[in-house]
Amino acid sequence: MSAQTESISPDIAEAEKAQAWRTWEGLPPDVPTDVAAGDDEREWRTWMAIAIGLVGVLSITAIILSAFALAASNPSEPATPAATDNAAAAVNAGALGSTTAPLAKPEAIKLAVKADDEHGRLGPDGKWHDAFLPADFTVHAGAKVTVTVTNYDGGAHTFTSPAMHLNAVIPAGSMQYPHETTFTFTAPKQAGRYAWWCAMPCDPWAMAHDGYMRGYVTVAA
Repeated sequence: MSAQTESISPDIAEAEKAQAWRTWEGLPPDVPTDVAAGDDEREWRTWMAIAIGLVGVLSITAIILSAFALAASNPSEPATPAATDNAAAAVNAGALGSTTAPLAKPEAIKLAVKADDEHGRLGPDGKWHDAFLPADFTVHAGAKVTVTVTNYDGGAHTFTSPAMHLNAVIPAGSMQYPHETTFTFTAPKQAGRYAWWCAMPCDPWAMAHDGYMRGYVTVAA
């Protein structure tokens, strides 16, 4: 019995040929040439996009570095809005003058108290009476006033003024040993005349008449 040679099927032969083509070419034999060309074009466009992006990043970086270099080369700082406003305010203040009222300077007043027998003050009735000397004086609005009272009278007196919130007690003294008392007050801000009086019983006539045991503090603007 003669040996029979096994013949290869045409389909199998074609398949093996296709496999060998794929190994050598890198593409299946059934892939059209224009598809392969399309892949190459897409790859080229991808690299072009990357290159353009890098150029853009480098351009922006160059602009930022140039701005920093320009700022560093200029030592003067730009004026801030606050500085500009302050400068404008200073100019306006210089042109229009300051609207803030100056503080009143401290003031000092010296008074003496004498009784009738010490010839305090001669009245229109021809008699001597107890008196603050002077009983009327002037201060400036808002000023801090220091009052020093030297009492030569043997009796105590007061300097009382509810309108100025004052009730200072003046202890007794004598002609030989007068008593000195100091008190302070802030003059009212409202200009005008403010009454005061002695609240201690003393010379009845003097207590009823201005310029003796009563008087006025005039507050000037």
